[in-house]
Amino acid sequence: MARRHLTKKEARGLAAQQVDRLFELAGHEARSGRDERATRYVSLALRVGERYKVPATHKRTYCPSCHAFFAPPRNVRVRTSRRKLSVSCLRCGFVQRIPIGKERRGQ
Repeated sequence: MARRHLTKKEARGLAAQQVDRLFELAGHEARSGRDERATRYVSLALRVGERYKVPATHKRTYCPSCHAFFAPPRNVRVRTSRRKLSVSCLRCGFVQRIPIGKERRGQ
């Protein structure tokens, strides 16, 4: 029997499911205290996402420097100041600053 080839759309959909599952597993492992395994799952998910161009929906759940899955307050510190959210990785020291938009009046 001939092997069925996947279309690009089908491959991207399967890759997105796999990335979601890997991030789910990473969250479970991080909450259980197995940080090395959680980091490995995040790295695998990022590699799959690169190859199949999966949208980055889990972008703020891991450290972009060391790929550690964030499990507050054990390995991440979150602070707010002057319309900025500072997310500090306690594993490698990387600080990610995210702007917080102005509140609009009348809404």
